[in-house]
Amino acid sequence: MSALERRLILEALERAGGNRTRAAEELGIYRRLLYAKMREYGLGE
Repeated sequence: MSALERRLILEALERAGGNRTRAAEELGIYRRLLYAKMREYGLGE
């Protein structure tokens, strides 16, 4: 499941041009949760 979740986050970020707020909105989650998931999967900066 985590591989799927990681891929969905990466794809949403790509579609949003790296805009995390838009990616979170697209995924239907809070931005804070997106940040937590990105840390969990080693994504980001």
